[in-house]
Amino acid sequence: MDALGITKADIFGVSQGGMIAQYLAIDRPDLVNKLVLAVTLARNNDTVKVVIQNWIQLTEQGDIRQLVEDMAVKMYSEEYVKRYKPFMPLLTVLQKPKDPQRFLALAKSCLTCNTYEQLDKIRCPVFVIGAKRDQIVTGAASEEIARKLSCQLYLYETLGHAAYEEAADFNKRVFDFLRKQEE
Repeated sequence: MDALGITKADIFGVSQGGMIAQYLAIDRPDLVNKLVLAVTLARNNDTVKVVIQNWIQLTEQGDIRQLVEDMAVKMYSEEYVKRYKPFMPLLTVLQKPKDPQRFLALAKSCLTCNTYEQLDKIRCPVFVIGAKRDQIVTGAASEEIARKLSCQLYLYETLGHAAYEEAADFNKRVFDFLRKQEE
């Protein structure tokens, strides 16, 4: 942002991007006007540790088919998975990590996120949007962030980690928050 001359921006982070966005808002509050944190966490919990460690193990073993299938089941709603189950073999080809070593580095870095005790350094308006049935970071992780920041929270009751893809109103909720003038 400094190199591009961007002095202030609205930041939107989903999943691991939400983890990164928190660090940006903590380390460089001067750059962040508003912050949206979607299906993310501020510190690891047992669910994310088990899921990510399993994905790391599957990748290291070269079992990309099982990795992609597990990712789909963990990310999407049960209804979505049922609807697209016939396409799962194709999905395992199309969605496999292009660079397994890069995927491993990114997955391992997810396990290092720990902003919880620093969240009070975030000074901009924040909107947390999550999903109660999130099998990766959990809906409780979104609730935890919102409680700590005393900010606006919206949780999708029936969706999982991929709420940003499945919810028809997801983008509108984010847009409405970013568009709203401060009172």
